Amino acid sequence: MAATIDESTQKLKDRWELKTKKSGFDLLFDGTGYITIGYYKTESDTLAQSVRNMTARIGEISEMNSDSRVLDLGCGRGRPTLDIAVDLGCSVVGVDLSEGNIGMANESLERYRKEKKPDIDAKFYACSYFDLPEEVLKEKFTHVMMQTSLFYSHLNSPLLSFIDHVRNSSKMAE
Repeated sequence: MAATIDESTQKLKDRWELKTKKSGFDLLFDGTGYITIGYYKTESDTLAQSVRNMTARIGEISEMNSDSRVLDLGCGRGRPTLDIAVDLGCSVVGVDLSEGNIGMANESLERYRKEKKPDIDAKFYACSYFDLPEEVLKEKFTHVMMQTSLFYSHLNSPLLSFIDHVRNSSKMAE
């Protein structure tokens, strides 16, 4: 019998929740706050630089700018989301299944406000992207990104339904 969305979501949440110092999430990171999949522009790029390059490239390819309103599904600890907000001056909303990740994303948000951009427009929510809070669905987004969380979504049929749901439920910009 196939797992339901709720059962699969709970399994993912259990796997990624930060219950120990070395969670499943930490195993994919190298102290960068980013997932360790990168875009190497030069041979001398470090892993940390390559993952920042990848985030910048996503913003460039999708033509994000200061007028953009970005929803990041599976935002993790929020670093890529916050970097896009700082570098491009856009507004961002990040959601992640792990409450621990969202806690760290909010800590990073406060640090970014102090060190990089006091007026950064960012919000983070702990939830499944299959069950977005009403306040997120009410917002108008120009871009929806899933930098790497799409790789962990193994339920193809519900994922396609979810994408239709976000497109039809939120007030996506035209």
